Amino acid sequence: MIKQAFVKFVKPFMDAASKEGAINNERRTLTALRLDLDAAKNRVRAAKTADEMKELENFVDEAQKKFDEQYEICREVLEERDQANAEMVVHLEDLCQVQVDYFKAATELCQEMCSKVLNRPTKGKAPARKRKDSSSDEE
Repeated sequence: MIKQAFVKFVKPFMDAASKEGAINNERRTLTALRLDLDAAKNRVRAAKTADEMKELENFVDEAQKKFDEQYEICREVLEERDQANAEMVVHLEDLCQVQVDYFKAATELCQEMCSKVLNRPTKGKAPARKRKDSSSDEE
C-alpha cells in the first residue's frame, strides 16, 4: 500500500522534472521573440519615410504573430505544469496518510506485543527479570 502511494507520488514528480528542460527552452524562445519584436518596433519608430515605415510595420506584424504563438505555447506548458503540481500534492497527501496509517498500526501492534510479553505467565519458570530503564545512567 505504501509502495503504491509512493509510486503514484514519484511518477508525476519525475515526469515534471523531465519536462523542466522543455519549459525552459520555450521560455528562452519567448524571450528571443520578444526581443525581436521590440527591435522591430524600434525600427518602425526610427523609419524616415512612409514606405519604409509601411514595410517595417509588416515585419512588426510578423514578429507580433510569432510572439503571440510562442506566448500561447508557454502559457499552455505552464498550465500543464500547474496541473501536474496539483496532482503531485494530492498524491503526496495520499502518501502521507498511508504512512500515518501504517505507522499507527505498527505502533499498536508493538504495544500489544509488549504488553503480552510483559504479562506472560511465569509459573514454574524463573522469575521475570527486572527491565533496565533506558533513561537511567548506570555505571
